[in-house]
Amino acid sequence: MVPLGCGYFYNMLWFYSLLGRWFLFALCRTTRIEEINAAYVKDYVFNKQKNVIFAFWHNRLFYMTYFLATRYLWRGHKLVVFSSYSKDGEIMARLETALGAAVIRGSTSKGAIEGLINLYRKALSGYSPVVTPDGPRGPKYEVQDGIIFLAKKTGFPVIPVSYQANRSYKFNSWDNFIIPLPLAHIKIIYGEPIIARDDTDKEGLRERIKTALMKIPST
Repeated sequence: MVPLGCGYFYNMLWFYSLLGRWFLFALCRTTRIEEINAAYVKDYVFNKQKNVIFAFWHNRLFYMTYFLATRYLWRGHKLVVFSSYSKDGEIMARLETALGAAVIRGSTSKGAIEGLINLYRKALSGYSPVVTPDGPRGPKYEVQDGIIFLAKKTGFPVIPVSYQANRSYKFNSWDNFIIPLPLAHIKIIYGEPIIARDDTDKEGLRERIKTALMKIPST
């Protein structure tokens, strides 16, 4: 069987604001979640009432949308999502808005500087940014400048996070976009927080973020 491309999947979910939330929850609520190293983030978010930067690879976007909404957003922690101007970015932006998150639009190819500045301002007003470091178009597993800028300017800890699923489907896309299948066992795995300052070496920080995300076992 030829793998389906992401375009087919997104076309099915074009009315995301109406059908996407139903589809997301109908699928994801059948899964069983196990969190590993959760103390890394929950100590900041719930005990110290601090903001963080959630970072995960673009191909984990679908399930992480559900997880962050139910574990953090709906428990009173404000999230702001950086979403591209692409077709999939538009659809995800509609879904994130429907779930209650704030959305800032921008990408590496269009509105990057303005988008990052708006994201930075939103972060300083009490929101935790949610960023896919290699999105929206890759290269796969390569950390772009956006999260570097954000980590250095805000001083928020970067929380690397990913997941394993024992049952999943990988699309034939640039990032091999992943969707867990119904009844999957999901392991949400956090990495150690990465803290930067304005004078932190840019390339060193980029490598630390990439290394931390790559150390988390993949699906």
